[in-house]
Amino acid sequence: MKFAFKIAYFGENFHGSQFQPDQRTVEGEVINALRRLGVENPRLRSAGRTDAGVHAYGQVISFYSDEKIFPRMLNAELPEDITAWAWAKVSEDFDPRKAKSRVYTYVMYGSDYDISAMRKAVKELIGVHDFSNFTKKFGEGESCVREIIRADIRADREFIIFEIEGNAFTWNMVRCIVTAIMEIGKQHRSVEWFRELLNPEKHKERVEPAPPYGLILKDVKYDGVEFEVDDYALKTLQSRIESRIAYHGTIFKLFSLFRQSGIS
Repeated sequence: MKFAFKIAYFGENFHGSQFQPDQRTVEGEVINALRRLGVENPRLRSAGRTDAGVHAYGQVISFYSDEKIFPRMLNAELPEDITAWAWAKVSEDFDPRKAKSRVYTYVMYGSDYDISAMRKAVKELIGVHDFSNFTKKFGEGESCVREIIRADIRADREFIIFEIEGNAFTWNMVRCIVTAIMEIGKQHRSVEWFRELLNPEKHKERVEPAPPYGLILKDVKYDGVEFEVDDYALKTLQSRIESRIAYHGTIFKLFSLFRQSGIS
């Protein structure tokens, strides 16, 4: 039988999601957990790889198992920074990489951005573009043409939240886009410059990726696949997220007090 699971993970302690010998990765931990459940050859596949430090809420994996496995069963064998929370039994030809779309969210800290200019730049992303200036190419001649279905940006107190949905993304693409729109928000670059980056045949300029810790793979969408949420597993995930918020939120507030007091 073939199954698809939705998994979430905190990415800071992984060398990315893709399996690497002698490195701690998301796929490596999932494979080890499945083997402890008696699945010797899970033939694990993921919807896409995430880099070291990048998080996920809706990453999708598929694997084979002779016995039915539920998310809570897998969670019992997984470390606390990975949580499976929904599942579906899928057909043999299901490939998690062949998704209808993927949704990423990036959070930037700071309130001194020109959010109006950033919104104008983000609107330029909608449609089909060549993102060669926003990627590390996988190989010579490989196309970097992708379709962006939706992109928006908003301010939320001390943070700027950028969300983008596309049919697929090239390596580092979202993080490179974030760098560019941050430059516009800081008024170091113009919207016209951003528009030119989307036309690499006329304008070539490598944009460096923003830090990975602000990025999360929010969701991966498919036609014809209905995931069933495991309520117990979802509560486990929510509890783990709340613990992270309490920990990091306390540290953020603690050091904010020193910033507000003017101590340097």
